[in-house]
Amino acid sequence: MRNNIQEPQCPVCGNSDHTSFAFRRNGNTIHSCHGCGLEFLFPQPTDDTLSCIYSSSYFLGANNPESIRRQASLKRATAKLYLDIIAPFVQACNPKFLEIGCGSGDFLMEAESRGFEVEGLEYSEHAAAGANLRLGHQAVRVGSLERKYLPPDQYDVIGAFDVIEHLRNPMQSLSDLHGALKSGGLLAIVTPSLNSWSRRLLGRYWMEYKTEHLTYFSRRSLEQMFEKAGFAKIQFFRNYKVLSFDYVAAHFERFPVPILSPFVHVLRSALPEGLAHRPTRIVASGVTALAQKAR
Repeated sequence: MRNNIQEPQCPVCGNSDHTSFAFRRNGNTIHSCHGCGLEFLFPQPTDDTLSCIYSSSYFLGANNPESIRRQASLKRATAKLYLDIIAPFVQACNPKFLEIGCGSGDFLMEAESRGFEVEGLEYSEHAAAGANLRLGHQAVRVGSLERKYLPPDQYDVIGAFDVIEHLRNPMQSLSDLHGALKSGGLLAIVTPSLNSWSRRLLGRYWMEYKTEHLTYFSRRSLEQMFEKAGFAKIQFFRNYKVLSFDYVAAHFERFPVPILSPFVHVLRSALPEGLAHRPTRIVASGVTALAQKAR
């Protein structure tokens, strides 16, 4: 008799019949689903392992005012790119926007400047306090999407940027987001993509294969998950971010890739500081996806 408890089940399909071992990376075993194209960690890391990763040193950059200012500037510039995609699909007046995993509030600040009524849900008490201080009002609550903090039928737009790949049960979380949207509401997510140029180039050495990334989505698996959660009018967009070479170099140092990381380190050492910190719009390793709750 097959023991399904010991077998990897696809977090999207919920099926173990179409899954198989793919490879090991950074001490983790990665499986793939031949039904929807998803890749996922099995077994998932423990809560203690993830808690150690999500420490105060998790975010890249030095903990000094100049570095913090530079990182905030990059995030705010990226937020503008995301809102340029989202805004044309929002028809509500004074739309209510919720960001899941809002960090220090850079996206919320940009959204508020464009007329959105903003709220945030953030796991880190420290980050939430900083976001509320910057926004000038108590817009951000401390909590987790996986602990069902969302009221039903409340929001015109929900954004989850570089979040869903961290969740233990992305299918359930997407269903919860669907329930929290108003009729006709819009969900916007950004997540690393198996269809990205960087994944195609680097293969199993892709820098997004991290212990804290529990699932890796293709467009096919995202579309299937959206439809299963009840969403319609699913659209995909190329994911752009505004980054500096200094930030990219720090990322490749934290998440090493053979050959590429040493090369990036040498190049960073040779670059003048002005060039290393210059904000640049790049095609990132993710995908931007929009989906609508049916009216």
